[in-house]
Amino acid sequence: MTIDEGRYSRQIRFAPIGSAGQVRLAKARVLILGCGALGAACAEQLCRSGVGMLRLVDRDFVEASNLQRQSLYTDRDAAACLPKAVAAADHLRSINPSCSLESIVRDVRPAHIEGLLSGIDLAIDGSDNFPTRHLLNEACCKLGIPWVFGACVGAYGLSMPVLPGETPCLRCLQDQLPDAGDSPTCDTSGIIAPIVQVIAGWQVAEALKIIVGDRASVRRELWTTDLWAGTLQRLRLAGWRHADCVACGARPTYPLLHAQDSGGIVLCGRDAVQVQRAAVGDMARLRARLGAAVVLANDHLVRWRDGDQIATCFSDGRVMVQGCTDIERARSFCDRWLG
Repeated sequence: MTIDEGRYSRQIRFAPIGSAGQVRLAKARVLILGCGALGAACAEQLCRSGVGMLRLVDRDFVEASNLQRQSLYTDRDAAACLPKAVAAADHLRSINPSCSLESIVRDVRPAHIEGLLSGIDLAIDGSDNFPTRHLLNEACCKLGIPWVFGACVGAYGLSMPVLPGETPCLRCLQDQLPDAGDSPTCDTSGIIAPIVQVIAGWQVAEALKIIVGDRASVRRELWTTDLWAGTLQRLRLAGWRHADCVACGARPTYPLLHAQDSGGIVLCGRDAVQVQRAAVGDMARLRARLGAAVVLANDHLVRWRDGDQIATCFSDGRVMVQGCTDIERARSFCDRWLG
């Protein structure tokens, strides 16, 4: 494989990577699960580093409120309501044309998570909720794929790498998933941009170590920081791996991978419900059928208004109903409009 050594010269001069490590980066295939603040920042750093392929997965679209911290996106993306995975891929192509990019606009459910990891060497957590992180954790543990956990809100963030079979997994540290609404979110507690870049830097640093084969340097610690308070904590993870862990133990059961899909979820902090329906074959036809109620449409989504409620239908069949926190009510709304 031929490497543009001029482009990556400063990285190649860094001894732990070198020319051999740069070749490994060029061959690496990485999943970015969630293309919000952390996912977009990690994707940009990995793209600039020369990673060969990035698979970008996100269910959401760019909004004006994202632009304060989600560094890949622009006003134009928000005005067009582009899906984040699509907008991210568009910008990354202009940063490094040699990086192969796959953009997948969909929610991550038990039925498809293993497919999203097919052919992947490493996964980066850019999600915004613990059920999705734990689903990724179970799938990576089952398939033996390393991944790097990250999360941030306010000025606080944390990160740790997970090496299946070597280190504790996320379930070892958090044996019970938080209930909906228990954890603060960016919508409820706000966030500042610097914490995003710090945590993304931690995640990508560990990803680079894993990709170039320097596992001895991968930190076996959970790091947390509060940039506003000026604190940093490091939790050593030796002894935290549980033999009876349902995700990485001796007899794993993978409860989330085998869970029944409810078809609907409440989006915490957003006053919205997401309902899963059949995929939409023709977005233009749907737009025409909804008629004057449509307020925005593009190749990826159709948005319409009904009184105080606004709904957005994606091509994969997801419908986000805003102004509603009841799943059955949201389903009834979708039935009324979409049949």
